[in-house]
Amino acid sequence: MSATVTTGASSHRSPGDWALKVAPWLVLFVILAIVPFQFPSFRVEQICFWMTLAIAACGLNLLTGYNGQISVGHGALFGIGAYTTGILITEFGVPLFGATVASAVVCFAAGILIGLPALRIKGLYLALVTLAVATLFPLLLEQFSAITGGSGGLQITSPQLYRGEMRERPIRLESPVAGLENDQWKYFVFLGITVVIFILSRNLIKSRVGRSLVAVRDNEVAAESSGIPVSQVKIVTFGLSAAIAGIGGSLFALDQGQLYPSSFTIVLSIYILVAVVVGGAASIIGPAIGAVFYGLFSDVIVQQMPDRIQPARAVILGVLLILLMLLAPGGIVGGFRTLQAKWSARRSSTHSSGPAAAGPEATA
Repeated sequence: MSATVTTGASSHRSPGDWALKVAPWLVLFVILAIVPFQFPSFRVEQICFWMTLAIAACGLNLLTGYNGQISVGHGALFGIGAYTTGILITEFGVPLFGATVASAVVCFAAGILIGLPALRIKGLYLALVTLAVATLFPLLLEQFSAITGGSGGLQITSPQLYRGEMRERPIRLESPVAGLENDQWKYFVFLGITVVIFILSRNLIKSRVGRSLVAVRDNEVAAESSGIPVSQVKIVTFGLSAAIAGIGGSLFALDQGQLYPSSFTIVLSIYILVAVVVGGAASIIGPAIGAVFYGLFSDVIVQQMPDRIQPARAVILGVLLILLMLLAPGGIVGGFRTLQAKWSARRSSTHSSGPAAAGPEATA
């Protein structure tokens, strides 16, 4: 009876375990809250861009990390969201929030269309299809320059009251809160949207739908025999992933205020994929960590290097990625989980070896 009671008590978390679980999130909350007050304006603007990249990586992680569909074209979906927002605000005067929602809807539809080949092909062949989309997207922007502005760029403007009359002025996220600068206000708006996206993604993954995604990734035949509509799951996942990337692109448009086709080349798609791989695929927080890693590398570390080394930034990034994959194949989150598992195993072996050693003496 006593053994049963002990086992049941050990299954509940102690207050110390809960403190260890909650403490890192509290520390992260405090850090995120004070960031815009500790850095200059240009650095806060860079962090805002990192958050748009993190959102796009979150969408790609849902598709690739949890559903197993490889995409190298999320830079194009990111761009579709950005240009949809820019055109709706400039040409139709749609409010900022409404333009962001509309961009998510448009990207969801685009994701469904791009994901249709996933019903027949997968793996590297699907990656080639999405690669073609990412390659063609800047060319399409140039082709429809009457709408997108072409290589001259799309200046995002909205009618605003200026000195008694309505004029078209460049879009800006102006702070309505006294004491907050515009960049600080933008930071908190972007942070709020980013947190909501990641929480919704986490809830989706932990739900029955999320378990279906993982089941399709692990074994399509077994998932279909279990009653999971594999085709529907794959298509809807592609659409949801594209919608999340479109929200990131919409925030990017609001952040930059002007859009150019050169900002949405295949390089952007690769950087989004890098953020997922570095942070850790199939982990909720991994894409955000990967986006911060890339942002620190490109906007901080590279800028501190001598001018003669900066042209080799791609080579340096490649070497760092190779080293990371050798040391932590599961990314930063995967490496942390491995260390955590080893530490837990060591603690359990230490606790179990004590009573085992005392057993013979007690029997004697």
